[in-house]
Amino acid sequence: MSAEKSSFEKNMAELEKCSKALSEENISLEDAIKYFEKGQKYYDECARILDEARQKIEVYTRKNDEDKE
Repeated sequence: MSAEKSSFEKNMAELEKCSKALSEENISLEDAIKYFEKGQKYYDECARILDEARQKIEVYTRKNDEDKE
């Protein structure tokens, strides 16, 4: 889990850097496209990690509910 957390945090930090770069007033179109594409990659990876975590929580919750029955 710590590797996933570290990976999520790393990707999130990179996504924030891309977002900050895109908000600059004098960013060129080329750079904006570059940062957008990089940001999309980091966003997709964060979404994948969060989806895996959600699935694990659902499995554990379901197992816990079954154990109570």
